[in-house]
Amino acid sequence: MDYKKAIQQIVQNRKDKLNQAQLLYLELLRTNAKLYETEKAIRNIKMDIRRGKSNSENELASLEVQKRNILKQSGVTDEMLNPPYSCVKCKDTGLVNDKPCSCVISKCVSDGMVGANTFSDSNELVFPVSERERITSVYSSAKTFCDKFPNTKRLNLLLMGRCGSGKSFLASCIANEISTKGFSVIMLSAFSFVHRMLKYHTTFDSDKFTYIDPLLDCDLLIIDDLGSENVLKNVTVEYLFHVINERMNANKHTVFTTNLDDEMICARYGERTYSRLFGSRQSIGFALSNTDLRKQ
Repeated sequence: MDYKKAIQQIVQNRKDKLNQAQLLYLELLRTNAKLYETEKAIRNIKMDIRRGKSNSENELASLEVQKRNILKQSGVTDEMLNPPYSCVKCKDTGLVNDKPCSCVISKCVSDGMVGANTFSDSNELVFPVSERERITSVYSSAKTFCDKFPNTKRLNLLLMGRCGSGKSFLASCIANEISTKGFSVIMLSAFSFVHRMLKYHTTFDSDKFTYIDPLLDCDLLIIDDLGSENVLKNVTVEYLFHVINERMNANKHTVFTTNLDDEMICARYGERTYSRLFGSRQSIGFALSNTDLRKQ
């Protein structure tokens, strides 16, 4: 989905909610005579005030209270008649300062995995005693990264460790925490990343940018299980470097999880990508458990 379609959907969803609220209120007016008379009185007073024929603000306030009580007795909440915005950042317009809102960017990637876990779900007791102090420190650093986001010391986080060591869980916690703060977050598997880049590479019309733009524009990109994807000629290595490099140039944050060590990453993706991922000024790596927690 491109930005234009995503914005159209967001705006239409808002219109649909407002229409449903209006229909609900009209039905209440039709079936509740007391509400109808109160609403009629409110509108008449407002009209007189606008025309300068009345100073009945106190009476108007009293009628508004009466109206709220009638609605409350009918089991109708304020949210039912005044639906809250799905995104308070853009107020369901899809735009902030004439640029796609974070809700638009996230909506454009349907294969995202954001929001499954939170830091409150973590439990250091599942790790071996010998690793708990280090794991606690890793989680504390990840939480600090989220608390300071986007004003963090480094842009890239690497979560490294064997299969089942909790890398994806921690990445999901980070995604949820940043997303909750109102930033756009895209979390996708390395396999999905390569699939999108292949689509981008082999599409030759304007639709091609729908595959890459959200990955470049989102506030936080998380690529999970780097190293599990197929290495496709002219796609995998080239576009991984391109996305990392463009995001770093734009001062945007990226998180990676991988079973590979630094030497394996260098051999698989080349020295350019390696230098971006392991540059001490822009990146920081965390080693998680050496234990497969799925077998605990």
